[in-house]
Amino acid sequence: TDKVKQNNAQSTLSLSHDKAKNVQLSPSSPFFQKLGVSSPNGKPLVGMSSKLRQCQKFVEIVGKLVDNSSFIKSFKQISTSGAVQAPPTIRVIDMGCGRGYLTFSLHSYLCNKFLMPENEETEQKANFKPGLTVQTQGIDRRPKLIKEINGIADDLGGEFSSLRFIEGDIGNTGNT
Repeated sequence: TDKVKQNNAQSTLSLSHDKAKNVQLSPSSPFFQKLGVSSPNGKPLVGMSSKLRQCQKFVEIVGKLVDNSSFIKSFKQISTSGAVQAPPTIRVIDMGCGRGYLTFSLHSYLCNKFLMPENEETEQKANFKPGLTVQTQGIDRRPKLIKEINGIADDLGGEFSSLRFIEGDIGNTGNT
């Protein structure tokens, strides 16, 4: 009878602390699928749960830094004043990008946050999307890997057309 009481007590436990997390990137994003991180329904593939969490946390941290940057704050002021100007570029360089999990994640986040959809001025006013351009470059030493992840970016197209990977060495990158 003690076991029955214990089982009944466990079944009435409150799960109010189990709340869905507010994440910046959908786990079912096509780039996560192409990189072998998650399935189409957003479930992490075997052994990839920690990689998915790492990507989400990285974007959360860098996203806050970008939002609080003087560049974004000054651009918001110019954009809302009605001044016409060419859209500035956010440029990201990931040196030692490896397979590019974090590179793809940050690029997707920045594009979704800052690229203005074509012919959607009303969306810009409702949800501030300043219309910045985003260019991201990953650098790694392994040519076979670079070819593979450039292929993934090419296959994805769209926002990933401004994401490129090049073969290089951190010490010899120069001004790429």
